[in-house]
Parts: sequence; C-alpha cells; structure tokens
Amino acid sequence: MVSRTAQIIPTLFATNEKDYRTRAGQVNSCAEFATSWVQIDFMDNKFVQNQSIDLDVVEKYPIHGKKEAHLMVQDPINWIDELPNLGFERAIFPIEVGNTKEIIEKIKSVGMQAGIFLNPSTSLDNLLPFLDTIDLVLVMGVNPGFQGQKFIPETLDRVKRLVELRGDRHYIIQVDGGVNLDTAKDLKDAGVDILAVGSFLFNGNITQNLEKIKQQVQA
Repeated sequence: MVSRTAQIIPTLFATNEKDYRTRAGQVNSCAEFATSWVQIDFMDNKFVQNQSIDLDVVEKYPIHGKKEAHLMVQDPINWIDELPNLGFERAIFPIEVGNTKEIIEKIKSVGMQAGIFLNPSTSLDNLLPFLDTIDLVLVMGVNPGFQGQKFIPETLDRVKRLVELRGDRHYIIQVDGGVNLDTAKDLKDAGVDILAVGSFLFNGNITQNLEKIKQQVQA
C-alpha cells in the first residue's frame, strides 16, 4: 500500500479588518505557507448568515502564497472578474446557488481553477454532471458561515464516495470545517487531498500548530 499524506492550508475567516490583518500576519509569519495555498473566506450575509471582509481588505494586506477564494455568497459570478487582479488562482463556489455550468466557465475564462463546495445536507449526486470539468471539490465538515463548529462525522463517507467517483478524473478533494487533531488523520485516511484549517491553526502559535496537525496526517 502506497503511503499518502494530505496538504494542510490555512483558511482565513474574518468578519472585520482587524481580525483579517491579524490572521494575515500569522500566515505570513509561517515560512511553510509562503509557497502553499491559502484559503480566504467571503460571506455576503445572504447565502450564509454572516458577513466577511471584502476584497478591498484583501488588497490592503498582501498574503504570501497562492490564494483561493471560498465564495459563500449568493451571486459568486459577480465576484469572479476582480479575483485574478488580487492574485487569486482558484475560486470555490456553492452548488446550491445554481447556474453551475455558467459559473465554472466564467471562472476558467479568467484563468483561475474552478472549485465547487456543497452544504452537508446537499446530496453529492448534484455534483455528477460537473466532475469532469472542475478542478476541486470542497466538502464542508460543518455548516458554512461560522467557525468553531463540531465536525459532522458523515463528512468521512462523503469523502470516500468522492474518491470512488474520481476514477481517471483529476479533481482535488478538500475538506473545510472542523479540521483539528481529532479529525485530521481520519480525513487523510478517507482520501482527502487538502485540509483547510481555521480555528485550530490560528489559536496560538501558527507554526507550532501546523507541525502538530502535520504529524497526524503523516502518520
């Protein structure tokens, strides 16, 4: 059996400029994130009941590494044109908003990778028409919109099914929400490629916390 690991990336969840500035500084202080992906969360208080920082705040505080936008918004297509101008290389949007084919095409037309996420209550069958054209599937380990929630155990089964469906396809499987020392190894064993980690990384020393969780996924 071939040994495998999972990549750990930080997810910046901030509802105000002060928190974003603090977390951006933490990410930039960790040498390992200078060349990896960094996920930035955007919320519009419509798709989820929370409001995040806007793109102008992202522009104000540059972050090292490759940026992906996690668009927890009702009209993701309205965000896409501006993202490459701020250095984003991937955009991930909710399948629940509809117009999925159009949004994928729009993202790719501006040179970004296209990812889809879906709420824990949404069937994976909704993804089937798009698995040949997307670059990434993000499985939510919690209901989107708020950090610090308890991990939903059924997430593991959803990851395993996506592994089975992948076959010769090339999409990446990512999990966001509830990733910590208690869940990281099970997610890695289920077949996750990328673990997006928020609360666990940022509560304390980010470099030390990264090393702790890496030990779990490399075991």
